[in-house]
Amino acid sequence: MAYWLFQGNPEYYRVLDAIKELEQIPWLVTRYAKDIVPGDGVIG
Repeated sequence: MAYWLFQGNPEYYRVLDAIKELEQIPWLVTRYAKDIVPGDGVIG
């Protein structure tokens, strides 16, 4: 299992509000997308 760090620019996306309000958060991944698998951990 791997852990991934996802960054968000608060000028474009309210990450903290999304974490509080949503059960799942859609996120566009451009690098390492092929390496991310179900069950990996996420650090936001």
